[in-house]
Amino acid sequence: MTNYQSPITNHQLPITNYQSPITNYQLPITNYQLLVQQRKALNLL
Repeated sequence: MTNYQSPITNHQLPITNYQSPITNYQLPITNYQLLVQQRKALNLL
């Protein structure tokens, strides 16, 4: 299956490039989740 996945990996290269703006879009979501985790941590304290 490793040999079979080789063309699949090559096929996913443009998909990775396509997901770059999606990753940038998720950055504020990640920051928001960090704030939520910090608030939960403060509530636990």
